[in-house]
Order: sequence, then C-alpha cells, then structure tokens
Amino acid sequence: MHLDADLNELERHLVIPTADGRPGCIIGWLATVYFEKPWTRPVREAVAEAGEHYIGQLRDHLVWARRSGSTYLYRMGTKNVRMPREWLPDRDETEGWSWGFHGGEKEDDASPFQVSAMGSHPVDKDLGYFHARLPFSWFAQHPDTTFADFVLPMCKRLRPLSGYAGLGFLLPLTVEGKILGEPLVTPLASRFPGLEVDDPGGGTFSLHDGIKGVNWLTILSDRWVEAAGGRDYLRIRLDEPTFPFYPYDGGLMIQAGPKPQIGDTTRDLWPEHYVTLHKVLKKIQIKKYGRFHLGGPGPRMDQPATLAWLVRFDGK
Repeated sequence: MHLDADLNELERHLVIPTADGRPGCIIGWLATVYFEKPWTRPVREAVAEAGEHYIGQLRDHLVWARRSGSTYLYRMGTKNVRMPREWLPDRDETEGWSWGFHGGEKEDDASPFQVSAMGSHPVDKDLGYFHARLPFSWFAQHPDTTFADFVLPMCKRLRPLSGYAGLGFLLPLTVEGKILGEPLVTPLASRFPGLEVDDPGGGTFSLHDGIKGVNWLTILSDRWVEAAGGRDYLRIRLDEPTFPFYPYDGGLMIQAGPKPQIGDTTRDLWPEHYVTLHKVLKKIQIKKYGRFHLGGPGPRMDQPATLAWLVRFDGK
C-alpha cells in the first residue's frame, strides 16, 4: 500500500507543467524504432500487429486516437476511432500513413501511455517509425516483466534498421502540445544527458546513413552490427554481464549496464555505460540532423543545440 502511494507521488514529480498547469512533458520510458520500406504490405502488417499488441495490453489507459491524414483526435470508443489492423494492412502503397493513441486527460496533454507510428510513400523513400511509452513506475508495479521484455518483441516484429529505448522526455502527441512542451525539455536535456530527447518524425529523414545514438537499450540491424565491426568485435569491446546482448532475427539489442543512468552535468556525473557504448558505436552514428524542436517562444533545441546533444558523450 505504501509502495503504491510512494510511486504515485514519484509520478507526480516527473510531470513538468506548462505555464497554465497542464502536463507539458513527462519523464518516463520510451522506445522508438525505425524501419525501411514502410509502404510495403508486410511492414504495414507488422506495424499493425505491434500497435494492436500495445493497445490490447493498455486499452484502459488510452483516451485519445488520431486517424491517418488527420490532425484531429477522437475519444476512444467513438465511431471515428479505428484500430490499426482495421485499415493499415490494406492501405494503398502509394499513400503515406500515420496513427497515434494516448492517455492524456486533454488531447494536447503529455501522457506516459502513448503508441504511434508513421510511414511514407515510396516516392519519398523515408523510413517509418514505431514509438511506444510506459510510465516511469511501470516495472516497479509489474515486477514480473522488464523493459527489455517490452522492447524486444517490438524488434522481432518490425526488424528495425535502428532504434533506442530508455528513459526520456515524453511530449504530447499533437503539434500544439509539442510547441508548449518543447521549451520544458531544453534546459533539462543539457543537465541530464542520459534522458532521451526524442524526435521520431525527424528521425525518418535522418537515419538512413547511421544511428541516432545510444540509450539504455540500443537497437542495431545486422547492417549496423557489421558496420560497427561485427558481433564478435562488439562482444570484445563490451564485456558481459555489463552489456547484455539480445539477438533477434535481423539484428541485435544491446543493454548498457544493469540499470538506466541519467547523469547530471552540474555535478560532472556522466552515464558511464552509455559513454562506453557511444565510443564503440561512434563510427556508425549520424553526423547530420535537422532540429529536434519546432519553432516558437522559449528555449528550443534548434540545429546547433541538436547537434551538440548528439555528440554530448564525446570526450567523456
């Protein structure tokens, strides 16, 4: 009983409010993976399956849904809400697609319960993404499972090109909500280097030629495993049991240390296992990126700030 109360109190402290007191950003678990050829039916079927798996487990926590091609969100249970399996596999290959579900009280609120995905059409040839979240206290309340148990099935279904998973900043699903929430992230991102600054949509343009970086879990396709030196080389550089490997058909998931690390630059504390993994995978990390944040008032992660964040572990 006391544990539940303590966890609820902790969750409240991890909600960063906007000026009007709404949840603008939340610290919690996130997993984002990127995959090729999102316009093809096998990929769309895999995305629908991954989405249905999340929604089936967490339906009671989801309040809002966004349909493909629409900026509007609809309340769960209404006739406007369609599950991914009802339309995504049959989507025409010449059309892009996107969808999302979240559990905020209001449609522009940040929520620790969210799943979303997006895919381009073949003309653009951009990557697709799949993104899923859980509250910080989820695994304390569900000790029979682990974060790796949550992420690995996603990798097995989607066989991503790359991905990352760990603790990070959870922004709203809507553009309007993100604009209000992004200034809350910028000062914290510079202080806590182990927290992921996520930008799933931006990654679809930028991650053809390398990985974004590392977090507690880093997902590499066979292409990037080989480009990094191969599994034998990675095992030599990354000792067991500090860096568990989770192989799956098409790739490898690497865990950096026994528990996630946040760090604190004001005390010169760096997530040492993330730094080690960053050094080993540096040669396959991207060198160019747009910007994590949209425009607007307040501190934003523009392109210089974004590039500085990507190389934050250099020299540590």
